[in-house]
This record gives sequence, C-alpha cells and structure tokens, in this order.
Amino acid sequence: MFKTEQKDGKLILCFEGRMDTAACAGIEKEVDGQVGKAGQPVVFDLRNVDFVSSAFLRFCISAAKKTGAGKFQVANAAPQIKKVFKIAGMDQLLSVQE
Repeated sequence: MFKTEQKDGKLILCFEGRMDTAACAGIEKEVDGQVGKAGQPVVFDLRNVDFVSSAFLRFCISAAKKTGAGKFQVANAAPQIKKVFKIAGMDQLLSVQE
C-alpha cells in the first residue's frame, strides 16, 4: 500500500492504488507512527494513487497537524485527485501539487 524513503531531509510516503476507507484503516497506525516520529517535513506522494476517499483526506489532515505548519505536502496528485482536495476545500489548508 505504501513505502517510505528519505530524500532531501524529508520523509516521503509513496502510496499506491485506491486509498479508500478499507485501505486507510489497514495502514493508519503504521503511517501515524512514521509521521509522528519523523520530526521533519513529510510528503505524501500520490503518483500511483487513482482514488482517494474522505478517510484519506482525514488522514492527510491528521498528518499535517502532527508535522506542524508548512511541513506537510501532498505531491504528484493526478488532476482528478487534486480536484477532490479542491472540492473539499483542503487545497486551502494543505500544499497539494500535481
């Protein structure tokens, strides 16, 4: 579902597939642990994600709160994924890049 890597002083979590409620429930504790202990900027790389649910949006908000202001980013979001963040108004709260 996801893998982690370190690059340029950032923790990058690379997700893949459908990030629906079931997928998020299955990885939530592990991702929370990674983000909580990071102490550095965190990037959720969505290049291989084709769907996000409201559970994943909540997941992003939680990660952003844990990392602190300006230290969380969603990267490589496909246009349809970026649109979901925009419709939810989250593009105003989080950095969401294509």
